[in-house]
Amino acid sequence: MKKRWTLAALSLSVLLIVPMQQISANTPAQQIGKGSYSLQYPPIDFDAIGDPGYADQQKEPPAQIYRTDNVEGPMPTNRWWSSLAVDRFSNNHYAHPFSVKHQENGLNVFYDAPHNVVVHENAQAGTWHITGAISTDFTIGHSATDSFNDAKVDDYSDWYVKGLLQDGDAALALTYGVGSPYIFAEYEGGSAEINFPIQPQVWANEGNVIGFSTHDNKHYAAYAPEGSDWQLNGSEWENPASFISVAKLPEATGEMLQTFEEYAFSIVRNSRADYNVDNETGEVRTVYSVETEAQVDGAKDGTIFALYPHQSRHLTDSSEAQLLSQTIFTIRGDMKLLPSTQFETSLQYTGVLPSLPNVGTDTERLRGYLEDAQADYPTGQDTYELGKYLGKLANLAPIADQTGDEALADSFRDELQSNLEDWLVATNGNGELKSENLFYYNKNWGTLLGYHAAHGSAVRMNDHHFHYGYFVKAAAEIARVNPEWAAEEEWGGMIDILIRDFATGRDDEMFPYLRMFDPYSGHSWADGLATFDSGNNQESSSEAMHAWTNLILWAEATNDDELRDRAIYLYTTEMSAINEYFFDVHDEIHPEAYQPEIVTINWGGKMDHATWWNSGMVEKYAINWLPIHGGALYLGHHPDYVERAYNELHTRNGSSDWNLWANMVWAYRAFTNPDDAINQMNAKIDDYDQFNPGDERIIERGSTKAQTYQWVTSLRALGQVDPTVQADTSTYAVFTNNGERVYVAYNYSDAPTTVTFTDGHTAQVAANSFYTNADLDQSPPVEPPNPDPTPEPEQPGGGDNRDHEHYQVSVTKENNQATVLFTPKGNSRYVDIHYRINGGDQQNFRMNEEDGARVHIIQGVRESDQLTYRFTYEREGPQFETPWYTFGR
Repeated sequence: MKKRWTLAALSLSVLLIVPMQQISANTPAQQIGKGSYSLQYPPIDFDAIGDPGYADQQKEPPAQIYRTDNVEGPMPTNRWWSSLAVDRFSNNHYAHPFSVKHQENGLNVFYDAPHNVVVHENAQAGTWHITGAISTDFTIGHSATDSFNDAKVDDYSDWYVKGLLQDGDAALALTYGVGSPYIFAEYEGGSAEINFPIQPQVWANEGNVIGFSTHDNKHYAAYAPEGSDWQLNGSEWENPASFISVAKLPEATGEMLQTFEEYAFSIVRNSRADYNVDNETGEVRTVYSVETEAQVDGAKDGTIFALYPHQSRHLTDSSEAQLLSQTIFTIRGDMKLLPSTQFETSLQYTGVLPSLPNVGTDTERLRGYLEDAQADYPTGQDTYELGKYLGKLANLAPIADQTGDEALADSFRDELQSNLEDWLVATNGNGELKSENLFYYNKNWGTLLGYHAAHGSAVRMNDHHFHYGYFVKAAAEIARVNPEWAAEEEWGGMIDILIRDFATGRDDEMFPYLRMFDPYSGHSWADGLATFDSGNNQESSSEAMHAWTNLILWAEATNDDELRDRAIYLYTTEMSAINEYFFDVHDEIHPEAYQPEIVTINWGGKMDHATWWNSGMVEKYAINWLPIHGGALYLGHHPDYVERAYNELHTRNGSSDWNLWANMVWAYRAFTNPDDAINQMNAKIDDYDQFNPGDERIIERGSTKAQTYQWVTSLRALGQVDPTVQADTSTYAVFTNNGERVYVAYNYSDAPTTVTFTDGHTAQVAANSFYTNADLDQSPPVEPPNPDPTPEPEQPGGGDNRDHEHYQVSVTKENNQATVLFTPKGNSRYVDIHYRINGGDQQNFRMNEEDGARVHIIQGVRESDQLTYRFTYEREGPQFETPWYTFGR
């Protein structure tokens, strides 16, 4: 429930708020509302940093960007091809189904066939790796040089890139994309060459078109315009054309050679993933399209798409009908082939919440844990450690709200506000740039960097969605109860700048489109520069989902429909990719020899069951579960997989005595066996006393006993997550408990609203409140109220009197009015009455409080009139609905 600030809370808040600083004319800072960010690298006090490695983290990204004059404005980072902009040539790019690398002598091309993929285990370290070989099938070169000066980014679109190799007048432009079986090469100052380390087998030679296979039976084609025939000189091939393309073929047949030739002369000049969110049904449709330029007369418009499993599994019917029967193997699963100018997918958004409702909890026990959490403190002052602290405070506040302890809830938000406002101002009391706790806009790359930085967030532009997502979480929680704080002229402008850095829309002059997210691969990349042999990577997919959740919550709190839809697209698409590549919920992608039930780090060229630190077995799973929050319910969508993952972890551990982060396992276990989760939790949770970030055996440092207890017990009362039902709001969840559906929704607006679920259930959700039809005492869920209520018989006596375990009701009629008295048995912060007179239109009112009871007077009710009525009421957090009652006739 939204709480307006009391005088006491305002007084405390004023003490905590960092005063708004005046920025002098000489200070290079940009003011946004009450906040500001630096326009120059801040004066970091390196002498105060004892750890040299941590000091290195406080530097800037590389100064040089390898790009041509065709590429202007904010530079994309965190792409599968980002090393092209950073290295003199590039590191490996995993443009599945290819892997390629720009080199001094041209473009190295390789394909990971099944026999190139190896699974191996390091039993001592408890790690597993699915790796692909890195080698050379052939090199696309240039007749006039074998010594290019460098490679530069010459153009890019959503999933394609164009690299330019130059040496004087000799130039080779290479266009390729993830999900494309083609590489297009354009020449100036010379013509085409292909060089092989081992002479290939030629199985088709049509002069300008060659079908060939490498020595280890990988099949390709080389295409040149008609009249430009290939000269095959053993392992060195030449062609006089200024344009060629090569294609990866699924099989060595003339039919495939001809099929791929139809699009071999159509260079992809633009690629776009355009999404549409249906806010009534939660359907997210994405159209993947290309624009091509013909290089010869008669070239077919379009291309052959190679679809990842997360795409092919969710094709619309019209797109599915276009699939070829052949597939191409990759480390990400078999890619299905679809010739067209576009294809379309359909996914279902499944809702997020600011927190779970407090159902099934012991309020006094929960309040004790919440009070204990007030002693927690940040484990660092960099963007990640401070962010994690903000995240857990933001999780606690709505839970505390539901206990009815407003002072406790406000204390968490006061601390959130104090920390945020400190970071959102770049200057000190003298109007000078601070040396820490500020953001700096690096115009060279077009990125906002927070200092102090961590994990390469500044020098490599890593993890911005992870780190800044926690800041947005904190802001969304403040805005949930205090929307004035989120106004652009207050602090909302700085939060929007933070969001734009890692998730902006198209055509932003300051930041690249969706910095962290790969529209074709369907998930985020964490590393800004991608200068690894194995390409780019992402470890904590769950922190990506946390970021997208928080964008949704912020958008709801600030009424930003465009941001909400963008965030729903990111959340829903990333969820589909996580289910395939991290979890393999359908058991179709990970090799049989790979024993874990999760990929911990997903790379372009390999998959690891390992972390960036020396971890135990629980962390290798839980780094893709944390933080637990109101948008983490997707983890329970596939209960069969949850059981597989838990059982594999339990078997390897040998017991439920977890080596570290035990609370993360309990939270995950609660998706399918909450009774076991509660038993495990009750046996250990109170062994953790005062907050100790150096001892994470029981509670992970970004978590709390309070939220762990609330999550596990509430899931037991709510039931198993049910992703098959959607709602016409973005903040909701659905569960199934003992065969009955349980519904949860949160209303961010200041007026009551009706939420309609796709199975027909409707919910009247009070302003700024939770709704659930789950019962606090874990009894079976009540039936949804009938929109055409069946009248109950009138009670005997002079009025209508009802007695329920939660309330008493009295209705009397006199002088053409009815007086309705609702007396709650226990705390109730609000009661709404809904009524009809003689079956007319339904009326809805918030009842007035008088001496602990709630009263509403209905005018114009005659003795002969029939009054049907029911109530919506809050009780210790959750919201409940009464049956319809009838008085009269």
